[in-house]
Amino acid sequence: MKTISQTLAIAAAIATVAGISLATTSAQAGNGRQLYIETYNFKKPMHGYSGHAGNYYCDYQRLPQRRCDSSGNNCKIVGWTLQQICQ
Repeated sequence: MKTISQTLAIAAAIATVAGISLATTSAQAGNGRQLYIETYNFKKPMHGYSGHAGNYYCDYQRLPQRRCDSSGNNCKIVGWTLQQICQ
């Protein structure tokens, strides 16, 4: 089981890679496509679309939203974030 700090580190890494991908995609004027990222919040885990949509390939990530007590030991999932990415 991953700790909260490991999960946050993974989420930060994903956000960084997404930011780099966005900057790289914006800099490439030749392909004419953009990177689309949509974020949705739900109370329970939901599925997104994974596959081709026109000239784009889309995939999704489900990220838990955790709430912990002051000691950081007792955590529970209070919601879910669905991140849909098309590039």
